[in-house]
Formats: sequence, structure tokens, C-alpha cells
Amino acid sequence: MNGSVSPPGPFLLRRGLQRLRTSAIVKQSLLVFTTGMVLNVCGFVVHAVASRQLGVAAYGGLYALINTALIAALPVAFIAPVVAQLAAEFRALHDDGHLRGLTDSIAGGFAKLALLYLLVATAGMFPFARFLHVPIWSVPFVGLIAGVALFVNALRAIAQGTQDFVGYGFSNAAEGVAKVIGIVALIAVGLRLGGAVIGFFVGPLCALIYLALRLKRRYAASPRHRVRYDWRRILNAGAGAAAATIAIALMGSADVVLVKHYFPEHAAGLYSAASLGGKMLLYLVGFVPTVLLPQAADRHARGARTRDVLAGSLAMLVAAALCGLFIFYFFGLDVLHALVGHAFDAAAPLLVKYGLAMVLLALTNSLTFYGIATHRLAFTVPLLICTLSTLAAIVTFHSTLATVVEIMVLGNFAAALAVTVSLLFQRNSNGRRSTV
Repeated sequence: MNGSVSPPGPFLLRRGLQRLRTSAIVKQSLLVFTTGMVLNVCGFVVHAVASRQLGVAAYGGLYALINTALIAALPVAFIAPVVAQLAAEFRALHDDGHLRGLTDSIAGGFAKLALLYLLVATAGMFPFARFLHVPIWSVPFVGLIAGVALFVNALRAIAQGTQDFVGYGFSNAAEGVAKVIGIVALIAVGLRLGGAVIGFFVGPLCALIYLALRLKRRYAASPRHRVRYDWRRILNAGAGAAAATIAIALMGSADVVLVKHYFPEHAAGLYSAASLGGKMLLYLVGFVPTVLLPQAADRHARGARTRDVLAGSLAMLVAAALCGLFIFYFFGLDVLHALVGHAFDAAAPLLVKYGLAMVLLALTNSLTFYGIATHRLAFTVPLLICTLSTLAAIVTFHSTLATVVEIMVLGNFAAALAVTVSLLFQRNSNGRRSTV
């Protein structure tokens, strides 16, 4: 014994690194969860104000417009997971020059796409207004909201990929707070539906300004390197991203648009209230895929095992979802009263089942992001089939609002099952070449 201390062995080093990574995942998850909750709480405050001021019928129109904008913003979800993965790989290489080039390229492209959306919405405002039974003037604002959402979410993908969860999270918080201030102020001066629509535009606009300035400061000192896109790889990865995004957007929004078209205004308003409540669970666990994708992509790129990241993420999802469903089952009417007031009480019987549909949708979302991060995209075709079949079933069998909700539950269950089986099949067919 000479009093010296032996260095830790490889096993202890691995355990120490694993604990550090686990701690980082937890901290990042808490940050994204907290700021995401700020956005979600602000969103529900906005809906609480709008629903009480507008009434059941007019609120149904507002909710349909918002969901139409979400559907119109699908292209960003097609490219966002790919952008996040590219940014994660550049970060792993400490290549700030290519990150600046990626940021400039994405910002320029999506700014042009946002302008195109405004032009298309303006040109088609008459048929769109007839389909949704909404005022003609409101349709161009759908284009504005979708265009700005395209831009800000593309920049968020860069922040997500570089694990800048501070910028990502605070952009969410800025959007929520600005939306509340804008809508409350505009409705207070008597604009009503117009004030609510404009307020929904102000929120993402403020988030866009914040995040654009942050990214510009972050990479301003780095020389710009042009990014040479591997379009074959992007299309291959984009197919999975597109399938996941189309499924999430359509499963979470298209039902509202279809109900607004097929049902009377009052019934559509009630369904909007149930959808708003059910989406609380979807947004509650929305941080899971945000943190899961870059962590899984980073480990997969290094040849490390990704199973632990997936298991931990799904455990958080299940725990949060079970708590939410418990509250809906025993206190659903109180939830509706807090969200939209007493005029929407008839929506209470729809709340638990719609919440279950959104939990299943959140599960599908997390699994698809994991598949994209680990380059396993066999889920693409079955997921799209499940999504389109669900919407076709709503169009065909929309006898009552309860029937529509039940179709949503079955459709989302089928989608989650299809993605799970596809991921397992691709893992088994790849053998050891697929790091799990």
C-alpha cells in the first residue's frame, strides 16, 4: 500500500457516463416540459377567453380555422425531423460553419414558402370559406398563421437538433405569452372573432422574432459553409417524417375540420370543446419526442444503444397520460368548466374517449420520431393507411359526435400498433446492424 488511488476501471467509467447522460436527459426534459407547459397553459387561457366571449357556434368556427392552419403547416413537419437530425450531426462534429449555412438556408426557404401560403389562401378564400362555413376575410389569416408557423418551427428544428433547449423552450413560452396578451387585448376592444384570429397570429410571430435573433447571434461569428444536401437521403428520411407528420396533423386536426363541415354549428362547437380538452394530454407529453429525437440520433450516430432513451421517454409518456385520463374520468366536467365555461357541458361525455385517442396519438408520435432518429422507416406506409382509413371512416360513418370520437380511438390504436410492429420487424430483419 503506497497510498495511491487506482483510476476507475472501464465499467465504472461507463456507468459514470451513463449517469451523466441520464441526468442531462432529465434536465432537458424538464426544461422543454416546463416551457412547453407555459405554451400549453397560455393556449388554454386563450381558448378559455375566446370560448366565453364568442359562444358555442362562433368558437367552433375559430377552432376549425386554427386546425385548418395546423393542417396547412404540414410541410414544416415533413422537413423538421430531417433538419433536426442534420443539425444534431453537425453539432456532434462541432461544425458551426455548416450550422450557420443550414440556418440561413432554412430561414430563406421557409420565408418564401410562408409568402406563398398567404397568396394561396387569399386566392382560394371563397371556396375555403364555403367549406368551413366561416367569414371570407378569415381565410387569408389562416395562410398567415400557417406561414409563420412554418417559419418558426423550421428554426425550432435547428435549436432542437443542436440541443439548444433553452432557445427552443423560451420560443415556446414567448409564443404562449404573446398570444394571450394579443387575444385578450383585441377581444377587449371589441374585435371578437377577428381579435381571436389575429391574436393567434401574433403569438408565433413573436416566437419567430426571438428565435431568429438568438440563432443569428449564436452563429454570427462562424464562417458560413454551404450545406450540400443529400437529397436522396433527405427524401428517404423525409418519407418517414412526412408520414409521421401527416398522421399527427390529420389525426389531431382533420376531424375538427370534418365535423365543422358535416355537423350543425352548435354541435361543431361542442366537439371543438371536447377536442380542446383531449389535446391537453397530447400537449402534456409533447416534450417526449422533442427530447427523444436528438438523443436517439446522437447515440445512433455513435453506434451506441438507443433502447434506454426510448424506454425512459415512453415511461414518462405513460405516467403523464395515466394521470391525465384519471383526471378526465373523475373531474371531466370541472375540466370543461375551467377551459370553456358552462355553455359546453354537453361535450363532457366525449372527453375521456377523446383524451384516450390523443394519448394513443402521442404514443404514435414518439415511436415515429424514434424510427426517424434510428433510420428505421418501415412504418411509413402502414401509418399512412391507418390515418387515411380513419378519416375515410369519419366521412362515411359520422352519424353522431360520439361515433366520430370512437372512430378516432380505434384509428389511433391501429396507427400505434402498426408503427410498433413495423419498428420491431425492421429491428429483427436488420439483426445486429440496427442499434437498439
